[in-house]
Amino acid sequence: MSVPETSTKSPSPFELQPLVEFTRTINSSFNIDFILNNVLFTLMGKLRFTRGLILLREEGNNFRVAKAKGIRDLQENEILHISPEPTSEITVDSMDENQFPWLTRLYRNEITHILDLTVRNNLIGIVCLGKRFGEKKFAPSEDIFFRSLVNISATAIEKTAILEELKKANRNLDNRIQELNTLFEMSKEFGAVIKRDQLVKVLVFSLLGHLGTNRYLIAVQNNDNCEVIASRLPVKEVKQTVLHDLIKCRQPVIVAAKPDLFEQDTYRCLNDYAIEIVVPMTIQGITRGVMLLGKRMTGASYTIKDLEFLSSLGNLAVISLENIRLFEETLEKQRLEEELKIASEIQQGLLPKSLPIIPRYQIAAQTIASKQVGGDYFDVVKLDDHRYLHVIADVSGKGTPAALLMSNLQATIRALAPLDITISDATARVNDLIYDNTSADKFITFFWAILNTKDNTLKYVNAGHNPPFYLKADGSVHRLEKGGMILGVLRSVVTYEHEIIPLASGDTIVTFTDGITEAMNSQQEEYGEEHLERVLRKLRSKSAQEIMDGIIASVREFSDPTNQSDDITAMVIKAV
Repeated sequence: MSVPETSTKSPSPFELQPLVEFTRTINSSFNIDFILNNVLFTLMGKLRFTRGLILLREEGNNFRVAKAKGIRDLQENEILHISPEPTSEITVDSMDENQFPWLTRLYRNEITHILDLTVRNNLIGIVCLGKRFGEKKFAPSEDIFFRSLVNISATAIEKTAILEELKKANRNLDNRIQELNTLFEMSKEFGAVIKRDQLVKVLVFSLLGHLGTNRYLIAVQNNDNCEVIASRLPVKEVKQTVLHDLIKCRQPVIVAAKPDLFEQDTYRCLNDYAIEIVVPMTIQGITRGVMLLGKRMTGASYTIKDLEFLSSLGNLAVISLENIRLFEETLEKQRLEEELKIASEIQQGLLPKSLPIIPRYQIAAQTIASKQVGGDYFDVVKLDDHRYLHVIADVSGKGTPAALLMSNLQATIRALAPLDITISDATARVNDLIYDNTSADKFITFFWAILNTKDNTLKYVNAGHNPPFYLKADGSVHRLEKGGMILGVLRSVVTYEHEIIPLASGDTIVTFTDGITEAMNSQQEEYGEEHLERVLRKLRSKSAQEIMDGIIASVREFSDPTNQSDDITAMVIKAV
């Protein structure tokens, strides 16, 4: 709006002097309250208005009561919606209340004159004045003074508003820089910590120091569970269902502002524990943890900036936690590899370094572990000048536990071998020792035999092992099945059966573990015993070592490129 032209007469030097003084006064300060007070007091004093009001634009058509003098029911900082905005009038009674409904509040406060505060055609505020003493109309000089003073005021107000915005921007920038410095320092502290408990303490102290809260819970996702790594809540445990619901959060949340984001039980728990904000801890957009924080001890509310800072802090912390976890896993892996290397060396030491030379017989054996250590076992023990004990076994499971049980079996066999007892009774003793000293889920398939070179016989007992192949020189194939139950399942209640078979020149005994017959190819097909038998029929005329090499080559060709899933062991005895 603008003031109607009432005179073209220029103000006299006397009239200019108050404007000069007013300009000097309001431009001497950058305090908006000081400027608004001077504007109202000057207008009311010079032009004899009894009351005054200055509205400053906030956003859109919303105007804030920035300063009020002598006004009954309009309070400072109250918001008025002024739409449409007034145009080219200075007296309220010349404006239509139906067209300008916001005038009702001004009428009630006896406002008679309004004038816009405009800078470069941009309305920044409105000056409202009411009830002049004496004269009802402006004299020409008063009219010019009034318009000039308002224009000067608009410029000063805008200048101060711009300066306040700059100060606010500088304060925000300073705060941001401080937050970045804090986060940078925290990242260095997190990076210097190599133990999870220490990192958690640093994170908790940061929350206490920077935000002043003494109620918190920090949880991280650990496989399918949520592990609480720090808590200061009035409960010992928080339900997993609640933690899983909270882990779903993707953005920091002020609980009271968005209750619909949570399940009913979760929201009830947050209220019961007086939790005000939920901050997810993310790595590459994936939530790996969550921080719950209660009220500040100062009573101040959390702001959006607080949430942004906490989100950055939480992300730094969870990245460091993940790095620590990976570091610990690496150390544990290295430790296990060292232990497995030692175990492998010990296990290799338990297996025969070389096979004895047996007159009129060839012998070959090989074992290939699927891991560094395995559960397959073979041995050849010389009992006397014409008797040789041959053993092959497969311990349930793989890796270190199987290797330990295998070493136990080897010690037992070596202890029993010199004793003057039958092979059937010795098998029962081995079974009982394994049963008494292992858990119920551990067992051993076992085959052993005594080769007598004096009468060319093989006396054997099969304790649940894959029946070895007995390939006779005449081309027939038999299986060695006599024996009894697997070792370690039950104590011996039935005597293990034994069988004695004769060996002639060209006869071959092939013992093996199920790592051969159960080898898989890429189509998930098993190698199988029928396949092994076909290979042995083709190799029967070969030497013991050639038969052994042919078996291993056939299994590898069948299973390539599938990884070996079980230990492979075989032993070949051939009469020549």
